Amino acid sequence: MTFTFPIETQDQKALIGCGVAFSLLPAVVVYLRILARHKANRPIDTSDYLIVISCLFVVCYQAITISAVFVGGLGFHVDDIQNRFGIESGATVFMKHLVALQIFWALGLSFCRISIIHLFARIFVIQSFIVTARITCVVIFLWALGAILTPFVACRPFEYTWDKSIEGGGTCGNPLISWFVTGSVSMICDLVILLMPMPSLLRLELAWTKRLMLAATFGIGILTCVVSVMRIISIAGIDLEDVTFTMPHAILFSALEPCIAVTLACVIVLRPLFGGEYLPDGTATFHTPSVDAIARKNSTRRFRQLNDDSSETRLRPEEVGYRATIAKSPEPFKGFGVLGEGLEMGLISIKQEWTVKEEPRPTTSETQHR
Repeated sequence: MTFTFPIETQDQKALIGCGVAFSLLPAVVVYLRILARHKANRPIDTSDYLIVISCLFVVCYQAITISAVFVGGLGFHVDDIQNRFGIESGATVFMKHLVALQIFWALGLSFCRISIIHLFARIFVIQSFIVTARITCVVIFLWALGAILTPFVACRPFEYTWDKSIEGGGTCGNPLISWFVTGSVSMICDLVILLMPMPSLLRLELAWTKRLMLAATFGIGILTCVVSVMRIISIAGIDLEDVTFTMPHAILFSALEPCIAVTLACVIVLRPLFGGEYLPDGTATFHTPSVDAIARKNSTRRFRQLNDDSSETRLRPEEVGYRATIAKSPEPFKGFGVLGEGLEMGLISIKQEWTVKEEPRPTTSETQHR
């Protein structure tokens, strides 16, 4: 019969509480993302399926964490597990949990990152961006593969990972080094994904305030980078001789990292839930003011109108000196995912042309006498 450890320490309570919260939060935002798709009349695409899979791995990670507390003795000293509770195998059960935790941590993060990149690739259809996105996906795949295989190749034989008493013994590398390496590469991947859309956003023909707002919306991924740094720092405090007591903080940050990643990946596409009308093809419609209202709003000029007799020269447009054309695309531009997958930057392009000609004021008898 499996022994169940009592919940006594603050670390145990924190791991259980965060495990529940970190399961509910990504599940709720993923549901809201699907709901936003439905409200905007947009079909579920690959990025949505990937984020759903990522969410499932994240929830599984939290379940394994809670199991490690109740069954693996996470939060207690190894000596307490052996002497107080009479479990001779010590941290054996926890180390089995740790292998599963590393696998689900890597899977949850990698699927989430590829989902974000796929979404960005539909928004920013630029050749250089597409190339960068593909290279980043390859790096993420290789990172995930390395993180998943590491616990299987770190010790020979594999069972020696959790059972140091097996007949004939075995050898193990230093797991702290592999955790540092996978954590550092993970943080670099987060930074690359964070910076990828910034050049395209800052080059948009929008007011600086709007560009900065968009950059801030996409830049909330910096929170994931911060958590990655905290996770790497916490790894430095792990004592492999007392792993069940020194591991909770690292596991807590490892649980928080994919949870925040999934949450932020969904937040940037939830705009349809906050209002707006959408056509059956997924195109957003906007309630813009009338032409008269726009004319009244822009009636204040930045220069003073000249009277006929106020200068030796006058400003006069040529016969067809001013032309303005307004055109609306008949169909949404599919390459941009209806221009922004919820960003709704608009589908109207306006081109204005005018010419100002300066010519001498006509000579009259009145001006000759002045």
